[in-house]
Amino acid sequence: MKVQIKYMKQRDTRLDYLMKLLPKDISFYLDEYFCTHGNITIDEIRLHADSYMRLISSFNNIKTSFYITEEHINDAVLKFCNGSVYSYFNTIKEGYLTLGQGIRVGICGKAALQNGEITGISDFTSLNIRMPKRIYGAGDYIYEVMKKDNFHSSILLYSPPGVGKTTILRELIYKLADGPLPMRVSVIDSREELIAGIDESVCADFFLSYPKEKAISFATRAMTPQIIVCDEISTAREADSILNTAGCGVTLVVTTHASSFEELKSKKVFSPLFERCIFNYAVGVKRKAGSKKYEYELSSLRKCYI
Repeated sequence: MKVQIKYMKQRDTRLDYLMKLLPKDISFYLDEYFCTHGNITIDEIRLHADSYMRLISSFNNIKTSFYITEEHINDAVLKFCNGSVYSYFNTIKEGYLTLGQGIRVGICGKAALQNGEITGISDFTSLNIRMPKRIYGAGDYIYEVMKKDNFHSSILLYSPPGVGKTTILRELIYKLADGPLPMRVSVIDSREELIAGIDESVCADFFLSYPKEKAISFATRAMTPQIIVCDEISTAREADSILNTAGCGVTLVVTTHASSFEELKSKKVFSPLFERCIFNYAVGVKRKAGSKKYEYELSSLRKCYI
């Protein structure tokens, strides 16, 4: 199934916010670039030391003429951390930084290890700045699938990285919490990506920066949700928490990375969930380069697959 989606036309205020944080010569170049090429939709800005800056727009990789140095990378990290990299170490060691307005920065460098644990990051080499945006209607397909079963169907949403699962969840939250049939929704947002761009008036409970397995448990016990939404389940502890919550009569909408239904079924972390038939449906998401259409593959999980 294909669904047409609409992008916001005006220049995103998040981009203006980001330009104030980037090194001045990068900001100046980007401003000139956007003036020359029109107000294109930017999904990512990729900075690699000793290489040319790249922009990602609707899956197209655009190589610019601006050369990024190691100094640019270090300057950007320092500004993103408000002058104190140490203060942001807990997220840096997980490979990312969260800026204001929901902008997330993937960060690469050299890790220092002690007993298998990361104790420090140095020699930053590249940054991937991911720009959140609303795509109106992106959550409608999942909403209609859930509505058919009176919102009692739990959904496992999967796709390769960067296709748009988080964007779909964000729009789905709007529809579930403040749509024509408003529900009690708890949102597990450990990296503060789902809340990006969501209006403060949305009546949903956001658990920000909590470990996912703890937040799922807290939400179930304290907030009496009808639906829990959680992005990127990947560990056995998170799966165990979902298993416990599903036994309490809560509908779940969660995502994970997989390029196909066969790959999804082979992921060991989901084996206990498949064995207990926790999810009613798996929904695969695809989007072709340059396309504004999501393609969905709906698979029933009412029968056990493992």
